[in-house]
This record gives sequence, C-alpha cells and structure tokens, in this order.
Amino acid sequence: MFDTRDRTTDLIVGERKIRAYLPAIRQLRQRCGQEDDPKTAPEYFLAANTLKGRRVAVLLIRLNQELEACVLLYEYCVFGIGLGILRAGDYLGEGLVIGPECVRAQYVRLAMQALLSHWRIHAVGLTLRASLDESIELLGPRGKYRVFSARCTQHQLPLKETYQAMLAGMGPRTRRSLEGKRRQLEQSTNVVFLPGLEAAQALEAMLALQPRSLPPRMGRFYRARHRLLCENPDFFAMGMRLPSGTWLSVLSGWRRNGVTYVDFQMNDLQFKKESISAVMRAFMLEHEIAHRQELINFVGGCSLLLRRYCQPIVQCTDVFLARPCLRAMLFKTFTPRERLRSVYERVESSLGG
Repeated sequence: MFDTRDRTTDLIVGERKIRAYLPAIRQLRQRCGQEDDPKTAPEYFLAANTLKGRRVAVLLIRLNQELEACVLLYEYCVFGIGLGILRAGDYLGEGLVIGPECVRAQYVRLAMQALLSHWRIHAVGLTLRASLDESIELLGPRGKYRVFSARCTQHQLPLKETYQAMLAGMGPRTRRSLEGKRRQLEQSTNVVFLPGLEAAQALEAMLALQPRSLPPRMGRFYRARHRLLCENPDFFAMGMRLPSGTWLSVLSGWRRNGVTYVDFQMNDLQFKKESISAVMRAFMLEHEIAHRQELINFVGGCSLLLRRYCQPIVQCTDVFLARPCLRAMLFKTFTPRERLRSVYERVESSLGG
C-alpha cells in the first residue's frame, strides 16, 4: 500500500506522442525486471494495437518526477475520433502494467481512479488476473457503474516428448481435427509447410491473405508485425501454402526459455471446410516438439480445439468501470452481449471450428 496523493499521473494518447516517452518506458521495464516480457515492450504494444478503431495510450505514473509505473491502454475510436472509452491490457490480464511487481495491483487501482477523473474519459474496461473477490477488494464493490464478471481460462499447452505421444493424449475429435484434416489436405493438395519464414516472406504471406481472412486488419498492422520480425531475433513466423505458391495460413510469435508464444494466426477462409487453422496448428505442434520446446503459450487465449489440454486453469475477472454518463451506459449496455474473447476464439468461430 502507498499514498496515492504523492503520485502524479499523465495520460498520453496517440502513437506519435507516446514515442517521445519510449526511452523512459524502456528504462522502467529494465528497472522492474520486465525486459524479458515482450507483452510489455512498447514496440510490441504499438504493433499489436495498430488496428482500425483503436488508438494507443499510456498512463504514466510518477513519484517526485521519476517515472514509477506505466499502464498500457488503447482507446476505442470511430472514424478516428476517440470515444473516451479505454481498454487496459489484454483479455488475460497481461500486458497491463510496467512497474514493480509487488505493487502492480495498487498501480492498477490508482490508474483507474486517475482515468475516471480525467475530463475526457467516460469508461475503462480491463481484465485482472485475479479472482472475483480479489478484484472487488481492489477496485471497490459492485454497482451500476462498476461491473465485474469472473471466468476461468486455460492457455498454456504442455508439450510431450514426441508428436505421436501428444496426439495419443488427446481425444478422438481433436485427433481428427489435427491429424485427420492434415492428412486429407496433404493428400488432396500436397500442401507445403514452411517452419521458418524470413521477415519479407512473412509480410508477403500476410498481405496475400489479408483479403481472404478474418478479422479484417489494415495494411499498417502487417507492416508493424514485419518490423517486429526484423528487429527481434526471438520472433518467428511459419506458413503453409499450395505448391502453386498460394498462401493458406501464417502463424507468428516468439520463443524464449523453452516456451513458444503464439499470438497471431491468419487463415484462408476459402479453406474453411478443410479446417485450415487446425492443420496449421498440427504442423506447428510437431515442429515445436521436434525442436524440444516444452510449452506453447497462446497469448490472449487458446482456441476451443486445444483449450481442454491446457494447464493450469487461471482465474480472471473482466471489469467495466464508468462515470455516470449516457455514452458509457450505452457502451455497457451493448458490449456485454458479445462475450470478451481472445483473437483466437473469434477467428475459430469465424472458421466454423
């Protein structure tokens, strides 16, 4: 616990303005021991949120003029105009705060107080990696303008020593989706799996799939991913295409300390019946097991296909905080109807499983 009156906050909105503070944010990550977590890297944060309808923002928290914490956010926009409604972190409660680990929860509370005191901000949504009771204790009791929704999630898939052992530990439906669909596609099209795409090749694949995949994204998003692949040696991309050169799928992430982090996948919707997303994951699993990786971490959440095999079960609480105003209440009324889900689940539903 600390006295929030001694701290000042500064909300910075827009990539151009945020870039002026990147050196200080990088130094803060290093001081707080978070330099090995790409989800809090400012370059990754900016690239991941280069999406239509979003505008990146950070809340800087200072003590005696020294940067002590940074909360990563984005603002919902329509036609480039900010709505005054923010989202903090991802849907697993990660990529939320840069700051000393022992008091990160207190920074979250301070940030929510500061944001809802800002004249232009009407509401903030976030996910806490905590139980419902812990979240209520941190942010205050439920109310008309303070909504909590608890859930459990699984997104870390332990890998076995061989690919065949991995399949043997799964149910028959999952095996059919992974190995059966893969075998059918190999026999019918002679599909080619490329486990190590160069950055330029990955950009080519992403841009080729852009008009044939969901969700729709701007070209700037793919160029930002290309920069990550060029600048960070831990990042990788793998792809799948027909012998003719037509791209069917591309998957990307990073590897660190025996863990493969997967945060991005796009698939050709024209191959919906072939379960192209599952075939790509089958190739990816076999490749990572062969290279002695120990775990797959699906950043932001795992697809329904593999979730049941992921451990551990993690408690999360989705939180919506608002000021009493019409705009926030309209947002609260309509958005809960679409359950907060990861990118992987949204893509999975659009592909029909």
